[in-house]
Amino acid sequence: MREFNFKDQNKKVAYRGILPHNDVNCCPFDYFKDGCALFLASEFRERLEMRGITYYSDDLIDKVTIQNVDKKFSEMLGNSTRNAKLLELLSNEGLSYKEQKRLLKGIVLTSADILWFNKDAQDLNYMLDVFQKEKYPEKFKDKKTPVCFCQQDDNSIETIGTTDMTDGEMRALLEQRKVVQARVFHKGEHWHCFYYTYKGLAGLEPGIMGKQPHYHYISDKSGISRMELERCIKECQMPTSKVHIVIKRGK
Repeated sequence: MREFNFKDQNKKVAYRGILPHNDVNCCPFDYFKDGCALFLASEFRERLEMRGITYYSDDLIDKVTIQNVDKKFSEMLGNSTRNAKLLELLSNEGLSYKEQKRLLKGIVLTSADILWFNKDAQDLNYMLDVFQKEKYPEKFKDKKTPVCFCQQDDNSIETIGTTDMTDGEMRALLEQRKVVQARVFHKGEHWHCFYYTYKGLAGLEPGIMGKQPHYHYISDKSGISRMELERCIKECQMPTSKVHIVIKRGK
């Protein structure tokens, strides 16, 4: 994983978060937990420094943060039940792709579902590879992009750092770029890939399902090899997937 924290003191603007960085052979539940803990620990350190507190124990912050995440996850698991169809997807390696698609049809993923899925995958000895790839249009290759830029709800562009791009060019780059994040749960020759594009996550893809934040799904039973899958991810040109899994945020 990689952490980003962009600030502009003059504009009083900051963007921070955690992104995958081609993380391979991870334990799914531990990876999910560690990502949350890393973000919270960084946020806590920043709050201390804003108050002028610069002497603190990194080890203590990391320990307390992990404990808090463990407690939160235990509460979420204790107050919910796993989705039996998702467990069947992981545990029954003999399912055909048609049967896998039937299991996933109509599923709406909550935060608890995703947590259970990662826990069950780890308990069933799956490993997790996480890839995040971006591809920009060639016409922008010689442009100097700012350190960070974001399109606001009113379509204005907020930037951090210097650039030779106009606001219109930055809007076009955001609209035309391709971004794919893929999570591949694998065990031996068997794998399940859940991926999203930024447009798909924002509910900006065509069709009824495309209007909602969603994952796409393919597997080793879908007719492509793992090598071909990784090539597609690298090129941000994913194979066609008619399986859309709606993501219900905030639950």
